[in-house]
Amino acid sequence: MAAPLWDSRRREFAGLMTVTDFVDVLRWYHDNHGRNGAAIEGLASRSLSQVLEDDGAGALFTHATEARHQRVEVEGVLAENYGALVAVDANASLYEACDVMRRRRRRFLPVVAPDECGVLAVVTHVDILDFFVANFREERRLFDTPILDLGIGTFDSLATVTRDTHLRDVLALLADRDLSSVPVVDDRGAFNDLYSRSDITFLATATDANSVVANLATVVGEIIRQRRNDEPLHTCPTHASLGFVFQLFAEVKFRRLVFLDDDRRPVGVVSPRDLLAYFLDAP
Repeated sequence: MAAPLWDSRRREFAGLMTVTDFVDVLRWYHDNHGRNGAAIEGLASRSLSQVLEDDGAGALFTHATEARHQRVEVEGVLAENYGALVAVDANASLYEACDVMRRRRRRFLPVVAPDECGVLAVVTHVDILDFFVANFREERRLFDTPILDLGIGTFDSLATVTRDTHLRDVLALLADRDLSSVPVVDDRGAFNDLYSRSDITFLATATDANSVVANLATVVGEIIRQRRNDEPLHTCPTHASLGFVFQLFAEVKFRRLVFLDDDRRPVGVVSPRDLLAYFLDAP
């Protein structure tokens, strides 16, 4: 989820605020201001503009602060009157949009009306891959090739956590390695669940600042148990082909696909961003 930010003083869109950015900022305040309820209350008392001006916390709003320090220009895609917003013209191609998202490491990209500078939509890798899969035409041989052989996704040094890992440590791992999610495994290393960086269960179940702090110290298994709307878990065997993955995406629009070995241990994760990156890099 993401929302455009409007700078009323400059009268221009300044970027995006995402759920992930907010979670990262909250964790930063918790870790750098005493790890107590007062730290969370301090964040709650500040305006968004004040947080963005903070050298420490503001830098975590990655979709909003890049252009505050240096103007971003992507030749042939961004217009000058987009101001600080990293965006694409509504007439830009899907390839150009994907290229901007990859080079700027963006998970969300605003689409801007060329004449009005208004944000028409915010697209994600899921949106683009949905169109791509529906219209993709390629030789059968490529579809039959296992994902693992094509080098798509993360299969080396895959990070995992257990249900007994504290939430604050899970969030730190996700932020430090720039991961959108991490598999949760049981004592045998078998896949049990998936924890997403944008999961706000620990906030939704909190009643005040102190309970937010308490939730950060809670084990991730308890946070998962408290979820009100579980995101479906999608898995497949390690020998799954590109065709199988495309078909699965067409049916369920997965955000993350976990590859399991014969003992149900997670060995890799593939996201829509990984699939698009493969075709962008193809000769």
